Amino acid sequence: MAENILEVKNLKKYFKTHKGNVHAVDNVSFTLERGKTLGIVGESGCGKSTTGRTILRLIEPTSGEVYFEGRDISKLSGKEMTKLRKDMQIIFQDPFSSLDPRMTVSQLIAEPLKYHPILKTKSGKALEKETEETVLELMNTVGLAERLYNAYPHELDGGRRQRIGIARALALQPKLIVCDEPVSALDVSIQAQILNLLQELQKERGLTYIFITHNLSVVNHIADEIAVMYLGSIVEKAPVEELFENPLHPYTKALLSAIPVPEIHEARKEPVIQGEVVSPINLPDECRFYKRCPNRCDTCKNGVPALREVSPGHFVACTNCH
Repeated sequence: MAENILEVKNLKKYFKTHKGNVHAVDNVSFTLERGKTLGIVGESGCGKSTTGRTILRLIEPTSGEVYFEGRDISKLSGKEMTKLRKDMQIIFQDPFSSLDPRMTVSQLIAEPLKYHPILKTKSGKALEKETEETVLELMNTVGLAERLYNAYPHELDGGRRQRIGIARALALQPKLIVCDEPVSALDVSIQAQILNLLQELQKERGLTYIFITHNLSVVNHIADEIAVMYLGSIVEKAPVEELFENPLHPYTKALLSAIPVPEIHEARKEPVIQGEVVSPINLPDECRFYKRCPNRCDTCKNGVPALREVSPGHFVACTNCH
């Protein structure tokens, strides 16, 4: 049987406001096999990024459990989490704002090695030499030319800056990487290069990814499974081929219908959903998609539907989906 590197159980993250609790992540559960990629998709504000950061405990969860390699990390102390950081890394959406503009490329890539010493040499000039060799190796791995060793982030384009972020994430030889919309700010041609790089690294190093994006075409290219989020909850989860061929939840169908088609006269298979996303503050005890769903009925107001398996590996949270 396949080994699960990550198991998330009933994860919640609420933010308190003067009007009530914002349900950013609401009862999210899933498992992720080692060496696989889980794509998390949904419109802006659905809780994708907060889910990824809460799993890594960059944001502390309100409740729930996160098991990494069988160990519940949701209750670890700060010191224990620091030791675990090298195994769980993140690539941020905006490479420019996530990089210190006062540091060179080499300094940025070497920074994780100072806080999590994994090099064989411990001190002196030998350590400096080994650090330099490691940085150059990482630059070569992610496609950064050696001539950029002493360059600053503002001197580089978005694609190169994102390669620095990938090199930083790889520096500590992690097992799990959360990719938080790593290509959304890049040109299409650069997006393809970064996606291919991530796939090559996954094959070479056996990496496991959580790939967060709002672009279904991107997640179709890189993911093994897709989890669709709406208002902080997963409404459908399935293998990538199954989800595209047989979407069940009305929200998933609407997302797929919004993908541009190359034929200008081809009609959309599903209508675009109407209305606005309801406020995530103090949500009612009903289907999160109820007010925008074209197939809603009275039973949809009888509590939040739980994810149920309708076919092998295909889960959906909808009372009207079969």
